[in-house]
Amino acid sequence: MIARRMGRNKKPTVQIVPLIDIIFSVLVFFMLATTFKTHPAGLNLELPRAASYDRQASSQITISIAKDGRMFLGERQVNTNTLRSEVKSALDKRPDLFVIIKADREARYDYVVQVMDVVRQLGGYRFGLAVEPRGR
Repeated sequence: MIARRMGRNKKPTVQIVPLIDIIFSVLVFFMLATTFKTHPAGLNLELPRAASYDRQASSQITISIAKDGRMFLGERQVNTNTLRSEVKSALDKRPDLFVIIKADREARYDYVVQVMDVVRQLGGYRFGLAVEPRGR
């Protein structure tokens, strides 16, 4: 009977090792989950490197070109006709719109010229090519 009373008077304890395991698992989950949204639309472009570059204002649109020639307006994949109509409507709203062309370093030069030609035909005169700083 004395043994039963001693067992009941035992103070409850909190096991900290399982809590540490759970916190570590949650930390790893969030670390992995935040690294997947580094490239828009899953498009991994390797931009060419340059010693000089300028950051541009927010009144801009970005056209990305993958090495296989696929074109993206912002994060959406577009064809030439869709690109033409959307750039035209953006230029109609803001004639001084700055168009940034992000082309993969392995993309054919022809793809870049094609996009530049579309922008120029629609009346866009302010555009630039995106690059990575050399130090990276």
